[in-house]
Amino acid sequence: MKIQKSSKVRQSGIELLRILLMLQVVFLHVCLYGEYSSMAKHNFSPLHKALYYLIFLSSRCPVYVYIVIFGYFSVTSNKTLRDLKSKFLKTYLPMIFYSLSIPVLGQILGLWQLGNITKVRMFFPFLSRVWYFMTLYLLVLVLSPFINKSLTALSKKQYTHLVVILFFMFSLWTSFAQLEQTHNVIRLDNIFDVYGGKSLYGFVYMYVLGGYLRLHVPCNNKAKFRYLLAFAALTFVNAVLCKFVYSYSDISSVNNNPFVVLQGLCLVLFFRDLKFKSKTVNFIASANLGVYMIHEHFLVRDKIWNDWLEVLHHKSFYSTPLYPIKILLICLTVFAVCGMIEKIRCCIFKSVETIIAKIYTSKAFYYINKKNNRQTS
Repeated sequence: MKIQKSSKVRQSGIELLRILLMLQVVFLHVCLYGEYSSMAKHNFSPLHKALYYLIFLSSRCPVYVYIVIFGYFSVTSNKTLRDLKSKFLKTYLPMIFYSLSIPVLGQILGLWQLGNITKVRMFFPFLSRVWYFMTLYLLVLVLSPFINKSLTALSKKQYTHLVVILFFMFSLWTSFAQLEQTHNVIRLDNIFDVYGGKSLYGFVYMYVLGGYLRLHVPCNNKAKFRYLLAFAALTFVNAVLCKFVYSYSDISSVNNNPFVVLQGLCLVLFFRDLKFKSKTVNFIASANLGVYMIHEHFLVRDKIWNDWLEVLHHKSFYSTPLYPIKILLICLTVFAVCGMIEKIRCCIFKSVETIIAKIYTSKAFYYINKKNNRQTS
């Protein structure tokens, strides 16, 4: 009787979270580039404006949560820089692929004309910041072996003190320094700047928080809905402060806002303990970085939001009660189309790897046989 080996399927709770986070990223781009935010602030009724703030502020933490997840799964790794070479290439090769193929293919199809600066930038996606997230992610990856050794050497008490200090520096201090009521007293000039959470400071900060969750916050047998309730409460408080605290709305949605940071931690703690396995969820989640790189490439971004989805800039789009459903469909469509392109890219890469492996294998057999023939003769 044949015994079929069942292939292992990893837990899908965090993978489901990754999918939801990428949909949040696309939604945030609808708000920013599609002018949903501008429309809501200037043309909506108070009720619709309140609804917008609640939805928008519940979607503010995806960038940081990705790095929290990265820190959570990497902090216990003993890999050296040499060991990380394959992981670095696994991320960088898609970067260089999309950085080269998107401009060239778009010019061939007549979607845009490339300037000289763009032609040079396309060869250096890491250094030219084609995608700020990818550049920072790779920087944290390179630093991670050294960060891991430091973090795992700390006691729980020491690690807790470190987290509290970083939370004060990169969330509380930076927030008060940007409020109009306090920025003349609490300042950051010539000290550090987190650029709204889009700097290496912020990414290392989130990596450290992820490591803390892994090392010192035990898992539960099942997902605790109190984390989702806490997430909702933090969103609500953040939205209320926008209404009643002058100038707070300017910092309510930045990545390093203390409420946004805590929201992200709540999501990770809930989905970490959501125990189920799904090949479908894992398959879809594996396309996430490709979805990000495709739709957030500056050339594609301009086409999507200013040409193909130009309807988002019209007030009439938001005049129907069904506009939230239309926005959801737009987010799902962008995710699905970019995800399919990413899967095609994965198939191309896999085929190339197979061909290269066969070439190396055939060459190896050739030289082995040649050597054996010489020895026998």
